[in-house]
Amino acid sequence: MKCAGCLKINKDLHGLKCTTSSCGKIFCSLCINVSLNSEQKKTWICPDCCPIQKRGGDNSSTPIRSSAEMENVTMRKKINTITESVEIRELAAVMSRLTNEFSCLKTQLKEVTDSLSHCHERMDELVRSINSSKNRLKTLEKRDLELIKLEGAVERLQSDLNIQEQINLRNELEIVGISEINNENLEDIGKLAAQKVGVKLEEGDVDWVTRAGPRFSTTMKNAQVQAQTTKLPRPIVVRLIRKAKRDEFLKAAKSRKNMSTTDLEVTGPTVKIFFNERLTKANRLLFRECRVRAKKHGYAFCWINQGAIYIRQQEGKSAQLIRSQIDLDRILSSNVP
Repeated sequence: MKCAGCLKINKDLHGLKCTTSSCGKIFCSLCINVSLNSEQKKTWICPDCCPIQKRGGDNSSTPIRSSAEMENVTMRKKINTITESVEIRELAAVMSRLTNEFSCLKTQLKEVTDSLSHCHERMDELVRSINSSKNRLKTLEKRDLELIKLEGAVERLQSDLNIQEQINLRNELEIVGISEINNENLEDIGKLAAQKVGVKLEEGDVDWVTRAGPRFSTTMKNAQVQAQTTKLPRPIVVRLIRKAKRDEFLKAAKSRKNMSTTDLEVTGPTVKIFFNERLTKANRLLFRECRVRAKKHGYAFCWINQGAIYIRQQEGKSAQLIRSQIDLDRILSSNVP
């Protein structure tokens, strides 16, 4: 409450309120007579309202007694002065603390500002780095696209070269299973094989006859390596002048599937002889893989015709052409269920 006498705000529980209906002022216990009883407090009137009342009578209910105890007034003034001095010192101390706190806050705010400035610089560096990375990423993406295009072009070129190489082999056939001996006459062996299957080769029908692949050394060490790394001798390659003659040779050989080295009067153990079309290395590897997968997937037929690979699941089904590894993975997946 705010005392109407000393004009101070305090929480004095013993203060009194003027009983005049038009006044209602409140005074603290220092400004009133502390010896008032409860009945006097009910009819107490403040000094401002007292002059309005009739002069005379008992003035014991006024804030200041009419007796000669003037020291009470002096004491109240002293107390007020001391209280004001204490409050001023406390206020000065509070202001000093606030000043120190504001100074600390100012220092901290400066540090935060410097830190934010440094963060902004770092953010600018990161933005520049990200932009640079984006530019490099775009460049790499363009290079990846170019690389994909180049890889596709290389695959097409390799396919075209393989096709052209296979076309160059269209007049050749292989005879597999004939043992390799020193001073062998491969041309006579080729003509004898043709004669056995029912094809007559004239002198102008054969271009050349040779063994395919590098010649094995006759030393004991390399002979042991040969025995460990291969089961069959090098195939005999017969190149004919005309493709039609080669096709006739292969067609006739299909009717003599059980021909062996004994039929050709070749020395050594009896081995079954096969007549195959001459394939490029890529087609030979693809055909080998195709045969393995066809067997796993339950395909009954896998064969070569004019340098192309075909498979058929069973009789009555249509044949499927395998032209590349992509076709093989698509039709005959390596993951067998």
